[in-house]
This record gives sequence, C-alpha cells and structure tokens, in this order.
Amino acid sequence: MTKVFLVVLCSLLGAVSLHNFYVSTTSIRFVPEENSLQITTQVFLDDLESVLQQYGNNKTKLIPEVPQNQIDSLVEDYFRKNITFKTQGKTMDFDFLGKVYKSDVLVAYMELQMDSVVSPFSIKNTIFFDYLPDQKNIIHLKMASKRKSFLAVYSKSIFEVPKDFFDLNN
Repeated sequence: MTKVFLVVLCSLLGAVSLHNFYVSTTSIRFVPEENSLQITTQVFLDDLESVLQQYGNNKTKLIPEVPQNQIDSLVEDYFRKNITFKTQGKTMDFDFLGKVYKSDVLVAYMELQMDSVVSPFSIKNTIFFDYLPDQKNIIHLKMASKRKSFLAVYSKSIFEVPKDFFDLNN
C-alpha cells in the first residue's frame, strides 16, 4: 500500500503531462491557534479544464496568460460544489484564498474558520466524479502529530472524522 501511495504521489508531484490515472490530493491541516482548517488541493490542469468546459465554459483555458478573475471564480465555484465540510448536519463555508499553477497541476488554497470543532464532523470530496468515474481523491487530515487519510472514490466520498481527532489533550 505504501509503495502504491508513493508512486501515485511522486507522479502527481512530478506532474507528467500525459497521465492515465486520475487522482487529486487534498491536505487539510487544523491550526488550533488560528481556529482554522488550512486546505490545499492539487488537481491536474487538463482534467479541471475539461470539467469546466463540460459545464458550459467552452473557452476556458487554465494558463497564466489568460485573465485570472473569471477563472478564479470558476475554480472557486467548482471546489465549493465538490469539497464540503459539515458539522451537526450544517455545511460550513470556507474562504477560497487563491490558486497557483505548478507545471500541469493547479494548486488551490482554502481556509475554513472554526469557532470550535463539534462532532460529528464530515468531509466530502467529489472532485471530477461526474467527469471521470475512475477518479480517486486522496484526503490527508493533520493536527499536530495526528494524521488521518481517506481515499474518496465514486462509491464512497463522505468521511466522518473520528470524534477525538481534534482533541488537543489526546
């Protein structure tokens, strides 16, 4: 399992231009001093461009030379629809901080301010599931030395975070 994960991660970070696997990576770090979740999501540019075009944005090009205001809005809207956080049945709204291009990968930065962490707390990630049925979304959740990882696939995209994960005394 570790070898498979390292191969997928190295390939994603190496950002090969042609890929025949479909994966995104979302890292979520809880920062208790700031009462926030800091979220970073990495997706392949060609996949995101294709899915945005599928939604009627036929001329969308995800390249730095294109004016970014409209693209930022499209990217933010897509991530809001496909990455959600819930606590006690209520969806929590995150701030979209921006994005950068790294080779053929788009890295998006988001932040979720939290007054407190209340159980149950769930994460849902459906990035590209409507476009690529074989898509897999790796989710890493970190707080101090605690780590929890999830693998979202089309048939399972919602994950409950263990009740004690955000406990600073545990």
